[in-house]
Amino acid sequence: MIQIEQLTKVYKTKKGEVLGVDHVDLTIEKGEIFGIVGYSGAGKSSLLRCINLLEQPTSGKVWVDGENLTSLSGEKLRRARLKIGMIFQHFYLISQKTVGENIAFALKAAGVAEKRRATRIEELLKMVGLEDKQHVYPSQLSGGQKQRVGIARALANNPKVLLCDEATSALDPKTTLSILHLLKKINRELGITIVLITHEMHVVKEICDRMAVMQQGKVIEEGSVYQMFAEPKEALTQEFIASVVNYRLPPHILRDVQGQILKLLFKGDVASQGVIADTVRKFELAANFLHGSIDYIQEKPLGVFLLEVQGREEDIERAKQYFLERDVEVEVLPHVV
Repeated sequence: MIQIEQLTKVYKTKKGEVLGVDHVDLTIEKGEIFGIVGYSGAGKSSLLRCINLLEQPTSGKVWVDGENLTSLSGEKLRRARLKIGMIFQHFYLISQKTVGENIAFALKAAGVAEKRRATRIEELLKMVGLEDKQHVYPSQLSGGQKQRVGIARALANNPKVLLCDEATSALDPKTTLSILHLLKKINRELGITIVLITHEMHVVKEICDRMAVMQQGKVIEEGSVYQMFAEPKEALTQEFIASVVNYRLPPHILRDVQGQILKLLFKGDVASQGVIADTVRKFELAANFLHGSIDYIQEKPLGVFLLEVQGREEDIERAKQYFLERDVEVEVLPHVV
């Protein structure tokens, strides 16, 4: 659906050139929700805006639905952009126009007939749960409602791709969750490919299928969200994951630890099985839980447990092997976690 090839964006400033996006290659499959994560200045917004050519890439290519957007200009580019909707952090609604008129503006710009516009506005407002807000003004809406209008406007012309630029960053946690559920519903029911940029890992964890991590204009790691949470390789990815799944223990808890500290990683169905209890009994170990959690990522469980074990060294080694044979990943941690 979206193919990004060696994309580079260089900005010219008074102090010289600044490299915003640095030779990025990405493939985003049709119908998936893809998250791009990074801190401010990482290049994620620049990359997103290059996908629909709001920012003209310095070099490289962007393919959307089989069409090379970087080879288009004028009317051809304008028509191609109709396949791509965009949602912004700060909504950008026209305050002097009603909710319906804000959505009509996008339809009118695309040349949709007036009679069809009225029907389409009703369809869109029903889709985002704002059937009763067509004739009110943005100032009368909450932040979440404004974003729902922004989503309706972005969907006005039946796009195949939806780009979300920090779409939930200005919202409170409860409203954020409702917007994410709406985006997931739109993705599943309409089959729209969604590209979502954020610095909030709980957003990615909630709805994304795959993700990429950006740093200094480069994509440093990418993969399925589940795999990235289970086995983050880069230090920055680990830092982001730790903001959501954190097993660091305070020093005073470790003060009296005498045995080995095992970090046990359970993936999929194994996370809900009694493997730890079985292993402790089988090898007659003394065990003390230091930490335990099971998170659900795309409805698939991921368990992380820290376990202090004491017993004969050979029994502990056999227990580790027993864990591995049951698809539980084992890591021995130092007494400073």
